[in-house]
Amino acid sequence: MNRLLPLLLVAGALVLAGCASNKPSTPPTAPPPDRTPVKVQEATPQERAVIRTDLAAGYYERGQMDVALEELGAAKTLDPSYPKLYNIYGLVYAMLGERDKAEENFRQAVALAPNDPEIRANWGAYLCATGRAREALPEFDQAIRDPLFKKQEIALINAGKCSASLGQTQVAEDYLRRALTASPGNPVAAYNLALLAYRQSRVGEARAWMRPVMQQANPPPEALYLGACIERKQGDREAERSYESQLRNRWPESPEAKALAGGTCE
Repeated sequence: MNRLLPLLLVAGALVLAGCASNKPSTPPTAPPPDRTPVKVQEATPQERAVIRTDLAAGYYERGQMDVALEELGAAKTLDPSYPKLYNIYGLVYAMLGERDKAEENFRQAVALAPNDPEIRANWGAYLCATGRAREALPEFDQAIRDPLFKKQEIALINAGKCSASLGQTQVAEDYLRRALTASPGNPVAAYNLALLAYRQSRVGEARAWMRPVMQQANPPPEALYLGACIERKQGDREAERSYESQLRNRWPESPEAKALAGGTCE
């Protein structure tokens, strides 16, 4: 959370001298300065819980799970009814592989804020990642229906991937196309559309979807691998070598580089 520090502006008195006179003038006496201590409004426990939760989210994003847990513990002490702290707890425990704790906290977050789209989207992502795709899709749909949800493309991409895992190719494609409408040129949505097209042998379409993927400054190894496999199926050896070269030079130790070196395409 960005916090603005209040500025205390001190206005100095400017004394203007009057016209000169034969009588000595007595300078006006300035009032004594007010030395009453300025009262700084203290944040409420609820506000401090929000701050600590935001800090925890930042540490989670940086991979500092131990510090994130410390901040969440402090936030919970301040306001145990704050839903978003349980959302971040769920994310942290999921990353640590502590599935029971992750699920417990996600469920608590949903119970406290059933209409929060971010909580619903994260709960859906967790369900999908743990093999419960059918349970996950309604969570994504509820998040997506909220017009104020600012991360709709993420929920749509996850819904698309989740649908694909169920073999619902057309449903998956619809979600991913909606993600591109919400976030034009989104490389993650485009990659997943390219992957769907490639698996259905729609090679020309897969090549087209790879364009926004390759406009990233540093495409991830799975994208370079898919690009090489698409070009191999297309029969364009020069384009395939270009993908292979980038994968080998940028991600030499990746599983994708090793698979491609062994001649393997999924």
